[in-house]
Amino acid sequence: MRIIGGKWTGSILWHVKDGPVRFNDLARMIGGASKKMITERLRQLEEQGLVRREVCDTAPITVVYEITDFGRTALGFLDELRKWSEGLPKSLTANKQ
Repeated sequence: MRIIGGKWTGSILWHVKDGPVRFNDLARMIGGASKKMITERLRQLEEQGLVRREVCDTAPITVVYEITDFGRTALGFLDELRKWSEGLPKSLTANKQ
């Protein structure tokens, strides 16, 4: 849980699973997380070997992230967690303010 238990970590891994994703696109996909939080999580995931960061030599310079082979090993149980959460009663998943 120390590796993937952080808030937004599962979402980040899920969104980079299909190929390289630019940082700004990833931030839009995730929604409720600040760019600072996404940056922190991406740095942690990179340090742990779950994602790879690549700076592209384009104008303007872009940064893309993609999942590593090691990161892919987490996708199975993340998918199971997604299926489980989709089966929860609406009363448990509704935003409570």
